[in-house]
Amino acid sequence: MKIMKYLQVFLTAALFAVSAAAYADDSGENLIYIGAGSAQSGDKLKSSSTPISLGYLRISNASDVVWGFDYSGEGTMLDSTWGMNSSVKQANAFNILIGRNISKNENSRFDAALLLGGRETFSTCPSSYLGYQCYADTAPSTSYKLNYGALVTFTYKSYMLGLRATGESAQAIIGYRF
Repeated sequence: MKIMKYLQVFLTAALFAVSAAAYADDSGENLIYIGAGSAQSGDKLKSSSTPISLGYLRISNASDVVWGFDYSGEGTMLDSTWGMNSSVKQANAFNILIGRNISKNENSRFDAALLLGGRETFSTCPSSYLGYQCYADTAPSTSYKLNYGALVTFTYKSYMLGLRATGESAQAIIGYRF
């Protein structure tokens, strides 16, 4: 499946970035987070799955710059694979975060970042007559749309609370700094 290749590339790049950042300088710290929001209901044309996110932020005591990336399941994707009419599914999104520190002291900090990435919108392929997802078991063609938003976090010692808001969802996030 094509999205799995994107996810593998994204996770490999994420691991590489975390590893490189961990050895780049001793003045920065890593922060990982998970998030979830409330699902929409009552509209058959929108996904009712709970929006989720998993992300990484690199914060530095020497600089006010904050950067990172995240993966999220949010919004709606129309899926025309498996020889059916379009079905509504939760979309996958891959995003980059760039921002800055708003304030910090010895034990706490407040950061804000812009979020920019791509989100699935439509997946289709020729029908298979043999029971595969697509004809001759080829990968589906997937369309993407701009995903945008913001992230604000408050970190106290090693624990983080925040809000992640995009054009598709609003999520409460929790994280851990190491």
